[in-house]
Amino acid sequence: MLQRIAPLAVLALLAACATPQEACIYQAREELRSLQGRIATAQGNLDRGYAIHRQVVPYTYVVICHDDAGKAYQCEQNATRIEETPVAIDIREERAKLARLRAALPGAQRAAEARIAQCRATYPE
Repeated sequence: MLQRIAPLAVLALLAACATPQEACIYQAREELRSLQGRIATAQGNLDRGYAIHRQVVPYTYVVICHDDAGKAYQCEQNATRIEETPVAIDIREERAKLARLRAALPGAQRAAEARIAQCRATYPE
């Protein structure tokens, strides 16, 4: 989930201070970045021999709070943490997936370059 939210947060921050061309170029590279991330994940899985499942888990902890009069008391706070669990993989299937992803990389690079050229034409600086 965090892997999906982080790029959106970056895009929102970028949109706030980037030129239209920069924002367009950032978006144009998104598919390529995503593919590169999947390649890195598959390679990491093969290097380790297993995948890692990440899950956001809520938890509660006790802190010291203060009432309106300044009197201290114990209260609960909620937070989340990410738990990682190893997951078995089929090595042959993971190798085949990695090969497919790597084969798609040149096409994704060409598509990103074409979109970047379009961004520069649409939003000249």
